[in-house]
Amino acid sequence: SEMKPHHHQVALEHGIEGIEIYTGAGKGKSTSALGKALQAIGRGISQDKSHRVLIMQWLKGGTGYTEDAAIAALQQSYPSLVDHQRCGRDAIVWRGQQQELDYVEAERGWEIARAAIASGLYKTIILDELNPTVDLELLPQQPIIQALLRKPRDTEVIITGRCKNPPAYFDLASIHSEVYCHKHYAEKGIDLKRGVDF
Repeated sequence: SEMKPHHHQVALEHGIEGIEIYTGAGKGKSTSALGKALQAIGRGISQDKSHRVLIMQWLKGGTGYTEDAAIAALQQSYPSLVDHQRCGRDAIVWRGQQQELDYVEAERGWEIARAAIASGLYKTIILDELNPTVDLELLPQQPIIQALLRKPRDTEVIITGRCKNPPAYFDLASIHSEVYCHKHYAEKGIDLKRGVDF
């Protein structure tokens, strides 16, 4: 059966309000999305107790991400406001070397995200590294498009990650920012910094 848009009677050239995409080869896409999550959590603490936030992250299995401790502290202090899920192997997924587990984990993450978008329980949903997950063909585009078309009006969805081929759902965004890298010290052989780069 064909799914119909949920409340979005807008011209798609302007995008759907509440869909933001951060992409590009520069640094700061996930960091920007986490900043949006922090704003939303702050609103939930100070103003609207129903302002629940989901941070869903693909391709980031395992441990070692320094933001995890901060997110865990917020969850402990405000368990009704913050949910955080990761999926993926604790390894880099290269094009042409995808494993069966990569597909399983990507789909597991999408099922969580899809249900969260449809539920209306979350005011802010971060879909971190969804773009490269789709670019690696670990997830199909069409279910994502349908979920975004049907999202509740007051749910904001922020999608991050670089990709070689922009997926069709980019056209749905009302904000689409591309982060460009002018220079980065890693290009000169300097090691990435824990707490700064990851």
